[in-house]
Amino acid sequence: MRIIVVGAGLAGLTCAKVLAERGAEVVVFEASDGAGGRVRTDERDGFLLDRGFQVYFTAYPVSRRHLDHAALNLMAFDPGAIVRRGREESVLSDPLRDPKALASSLLSDAATFSDKLRTLTLAAGSVTEGAVAAGDLDGEDSSSLDYLRGYGFSERVIDDFYRPFYGGIFLDRSLSTSARVLRFTFKMLATGKTAVPARGIGEIPKQLAARLPVGAVRINSPVRSLLRDGDRVVGVEVAREEHEADAVVVATDAPIARRLAGAAAPEGSVGQICVYYAADGVRSGKKIVLNAEDGGFVNNAVEISAVAPSYAPRGQHLLSVVALGGFELPDAEIYRRGIADVTRWYPQADLAPLAVYRVPYAQFSQPPGIHERLPENRTGTPGLVLAGEYTEDSSINGSMLSGEKAAGEVTRAWKI
Repeated sequence: MRIIVVGAGLAGLTCAKVLAERGAEVVVFEASDGAGGRVRTDERDGFLLDRGFQVYFTAYPVSRRHLDHAALNLMAFDPGAIVRRGREESVLSDPLRDPKALASSLLSDAATFSDKLRTLTLAAGSVTEGAVAAGDLDGEDSSSLDYLRGYGFSERVIDDFYRPFYGGIFLDRSLSTSARVLRFTFKMLATGKTAVPARGIGEIPKQLAARLPVGAVRINSPVRSLLRDGDRVVGVEVAREEHEADAVVVATDAPIARRLAGAAAPEGSVGQICVYYAADGVRSGKKIVLNAEDGGFVNNAVEISAVAPSYAPRGQHLLSVVALGGFELPDAEIYRRGIADVTRWYPQADLAPLAVYRVPYAQFSQPPGIHERLPENRTGTPGLVLAGEYTEDSSINGSMLSGEKAAGEVTRAWKI
């Protein structure tokens, strides 16, 4: 049984891994120069630069089935966040999980006392929800903003904390994203750690690819079209060469899946700009820093080398800054605006620009009700299966769950 997987992102690699474990011959064609899709890390002058700010939740239920956490050498963030309004700083954290932040969290004016109690209640309730993906959660869906207001949170904590915090996760400060995504993410935050692999987020796809036979992943090999025999997909065309297969799994992002396979994939998207600086004088520790000010360029920042020292050469520090707009700006202006915001918070900061990553398609849009409209892995075309986060939710967990389900569809259809 020969299976071709189109795309070596997390969905494609997970699908290929499961199929290889079940005895199938698997070939993965990847258009770019490496595996991982958007989950990759570059090394530059001793700094590790993730292609876009990304974190890994250790509580993800699906990825734990496929990843060796110990081998990833995960480095954890401290719970909570530092909320900045110019020189003003407030710390919000879970005192049960971060005892050293108890006093500062109780004194923080970014949230009322009632807000803090509601946050603890929301965290406790999320632990009992047994979903393995955002779309599995029960209840009528709404926007995250309506959900938070309905829960009784004040406008102060919504503006100062939830907009920038979930703006960094949803890549949209409006909180128009489905509340199911907020609830699922809250569960991950409440039941596990937020971390990055010591050698960069790109270690996740590297570990998956290492579970495949040597030569199974073929980079710089864009698939031009699917081969068909009547209604059935029977292979792919790569560089004017035809490669036949018993089944083809299209594991690309949504726009390419629409073009290549005619998938009914969601069309909207959100993006981020990730800016890196060699930094001195930023004293944020292992907590993420949130910009509570309206009209700022930076949404969130973190001294990522404080979380994982291997991200920077010995004796140096790496600051990761995320903006949610300004994709058209030249690099010099992006660097300048990032420095302006950070030095307003930390006047002593000394920032040297390192890199800018523009990721206009970082996630597919996830408005309320989207999960009922997402395509299935199984298609109406014999020989064709879909894999990609757009069949579940936009996350590492969603990508890997989709790959796992796609492998299951191939297994059932071809009795591997």
